[in-house]
Amino acid sequence: MTSAEDLADANLIEAIREHARWQEPAEVVEDDGVVMMAGANAFPAAFRNCVARISPGAAADRVLQRARDFFGRRGRGFTVFVREKRDGEIEELLRSSGLAPVGETPCMVVEAPVPEPRVRQGVRVERFSEERHVRDAAEVNAEAYQSIKLAPEEARVYFCKPAGLLSRRVIGFVAYQDERPVSTALTIVSGKGAGVYWVGTLPTAQRRGLGELCTALATNAGFAAGASVLTLQATAFGEPVYRRLGYRTYDQLRRYRHPAPG
Repeated sequence: MTSAEDLADANLIEAIREHARWQEPAEVVEDDGVVMMAGANAFPAAFRNCVARISPGAAADRVLQRARDFFGRRGRGFTVFVREKRDGEIEELLRSSGLAPVGETPCMVVEAPVPEPRVRQGVRVERFSEERHVRDAAEVNAEAYQSIKLAPEEARVYFCKPAGLLSRRVIGFVAYQDERPVSTALTIVSGKGAGVYWVGTLPTAQRRGLGELCTALATNAGFAAGASVLTLQATAFGEPVYRRLGYRTYDQLRRYRHPAPG
């Protein structure tokens, strides 16, 4: 029987593939127990230019060399996903080469539907069904993710193919207040696992429970779609909200940024 943690980790890997479908151009290569994704530009961020080990038997030095070859041919730097419980040897090699993590987030999981907060007066929530929903979500996140130093133009790149986010694999929500999009979250479904990504709320609309509302809706939509586990990678700001909903931490995800050649 596949564990909740394994389903959650598999969804993280599927999210790499899924984000490639939302960018143009993008390329995903999987071999030798490694998945590598080169996205729409050279920005060396998670889900843009990144690598992760997908087979525990893949040797750490081989994983990193495959990534250096793949991104080196493109003249790009890249982000290495390191799961604390799964990628210790990779982390040792990265640290021994002088690299330090550029970010760390708890990997969280929940195994049952969560309580949905009451929708406040003057707020309505719409599920992704048209390209305007994707564009609205992109604009919310372009502003919201500046808090973690992601430039607005780089946030928008992740949403440059709206049709990709209207597939059956993605379930998204946008909250509107006074006809303005103010909060959003989406779920990527991958069989018995699903994951919540791109939770964002405009700074002017924070502390009103909107992010919690969208996260809860996205979480429960994943269960309704057949998942038995929902996962997410939390920011420091969002972690207390997710714990309140019932999520628990099962691992730590650290991101190492490998420089471009030369």
